[in-house]
Amino acid sequence: MDERNNKHVTGAMLGMISLMISLFILIYVITVVFPIIPPNFSKYINVFFIALIVYVILKIVLTVVGRYIHRYMSPSRAHPIMFIVGIIGYFILGVVVLASLGINVSSLILGGSIISVVLGLASQSVLANQFAGILLTVVRPFRIGDYVFINTWQYGGAYPVVFPKFFSVDRIEATGFGGQVTNLTINYTTLKLSSGDIVRIPNAIVIQSAIILRKPGITVQARYEIPKYIPYESIAGEIEKRTASMKDYSGEFVSYVDETTMNTYILILRARFNVIVPDQKRGEIMLMLMSLIEPMKV
Repeated sequence: MDERNNKHVTGAMLGMISLMISLFILIYVITVVFPIIPPNFSKYINVFFIALIVYVILKIVLTVVGRYIHRYMSPSRAHPIMFIVGIIGYFILGVVVLASLGINVSSLILGGSIISVVLGLASQSVLANQFAGILLTVVRPFRIGDYVFINTWQYGGAYPVVFPKFFSVDRIEATGFGGQVTNLTINYTTLKLSSGDIVRIPNAIVIQSAIILRKPGITVQARYEIPKYIPYESIAGEIEKRTASMKDYSGEFVSYVDETTMNTYILILRARFNVIVPDQKRGEIMLMLMSLIEPMKV
């Protein structure tokens, strides 16, 4: 398949080169050998053929550069680079055409810089997204398929913290976006949330956010209330044994008494598991503690 594509591209390039040679010959014939076109219009015909020749050269260069870049880069990384190369190439094409018409290109560029500043300010958000998209594809703080939490301070997000209340989860991730990276374009980063929803975050927001990269191997914490007539020392060993026998357990077990009430104490259990999302594993820990503690209650 690759050999077939290479032959197709090679044939296309040879065709473009043949077209360029034919255009040179045609220009020479109609302007020098047989001056068919009136002198007043010959300049515009020359400009047309020059623009066409430069365009053919540009397409050849873009084809060669595109083949080289796609050979060593993924499409998501190659696209913004080819976008910039294309813009530079077409800018050169415009300069060549204007110079062929006898226009002072340097003065035009100098005057156009003021317009460029105005347009740049007007499209600041769009350009910021595109440059951020290029930076993300080059730096690659995450890859497609990774599970991330993007903490966007622009939307009032806060860093994850341990929450002190007993009947609450261990982490607060407010006003952020957590899920699997499914796509990265020049303008947006796309996440698939745990709810199944799709969110597209502007790259200018992503580049300024705190990015939590979630990999298998996280610490899961659970709290459990135990009556004081069940001594902690009598169950600590069994809790560790049952935790170690759980699926995906990878060590770093610790348990201790965190708080006490008049008749109970609060057990804290922490262990590392080879998972990405802690909620399901926390539920398994709670079921294990229930099966151990509840039969001991009188």
